[in-house]
Amino acid sequence: MMRRMGVSALLALSLVGGAAAHQLDEYLQATLIGVTRDGIEVEIQLTPGVAMLPVLMAVIDQDGDGRISSGEERAYVGRVAREVELRVDGVPARLSLIESNFPTLEAMHEGLGTIGIKLRAARSGHELRFENRHLPQVSAYLVNCLAAPLDGLVVRRQERDELQRSIEFEYSFGAGAMPGPRTAWIAGPLWLAAIGMLLVARLAVLTYRAKHDKRASNSSTSSRRPCGQAV
Repeated sequence: MMRRMGVSALLALSLVGGAAAHQLDEYLQATLIGVTRDGIEVEIQLTPGVAMLPVLMAVIDQDGDGRISSGEERAYVGRVAREVELRVDGVPARLSLIESNFPTLEAMHEGLGTIGIKLRAARSGHELRFENRHLPQVSAYLVNCLAAPLDGLVVRRQERDELQRSIEFEYSFGAGAMPGPRTAWIAGPLWLAAIGMLLVARLAVLTYRAKHDKRASNSSTSSRRPCGQAV
């Protein structure tokens, strides 16, 4: 166990740089969904790039005094919670706020500040769908599911949309599995490792898109060559 934790910590440390190196002009919203036998936990980490901070402050700082009060924090967390949707077996599942935390403005000015929000639905089932609709015009999304290790969760037919704003999957629990802890929050190194792996997946998608667009552009240019031009 200690060896596995050590490997996870090293992996996390190697990926911290990637987690912090997102685009300066985007709002990175990374969501991890923890499924247990008696409920579903949703942990959202929101990190604005440096160029995005004025846009985000216009949303959060409602009185325009250049600071974020506790009341403005609560109002913003409430807005995020209203703009994400969780459905279990096709039925909307109410998400209750467990906790939230805001970074300092200094950290946000450096592009390193992350807003953390933890939500929970007190029900489970066999099919899950989650969608994030918060600030789609300026955001980049990541989403994945995790489970308490002893719960024996089996996930099938996992699907995400192209932008990773939504995820849906079928799931069940092994008959002989031991009940895991009530919550499946990912702490410290494991959270960073998970975010790093999500960022690697997103980078692969963006790289594929860039290559595909380049090939399409080259093909279009070739098809428009004047007659008689050498190929």
